[in-house]
Amino acid sequence: MERLPGGAAPAGGGAEGRRGAAVTRYELKLPLAPYRFVWRDEPAVSAEKAATASYTEERYRHADGTTTVIREYRADGSFHILSDRGEIELVDNANDPHAPDPVSIVRLP
Repeated sequence: MERLPGGAAPAGGGAEGRRGAAVTRYELKLPLAPYRFVWRDEPAVSAEKAATASYTEERYRHADGTTTVIREYRADGSFHILSDRGEIELVDNANDPHAPDPVSIVRLP
């Protein structure tokens, strides 16, 4: 699978959202580490939260109709980011012993 800058990869075939509509072109599975999520451009205009037995999900809709989804899996605390808006960038401070801040940054599209 082709890797995009910052670790995001194009989603193969589109992941299915809760309502059955394909919502992703980009996805990033994050290893276990502390993360701070920030918007790279303008923030979302609406948000919904949902939960299943496997994960909790925050679904953000932007003014242009695109969607960004953040899932946190209950089994291990890992995150999976899905977006049809653009690439997701990871600044991996957790694995950089020289980083002034040990919290990794995820820049959401």
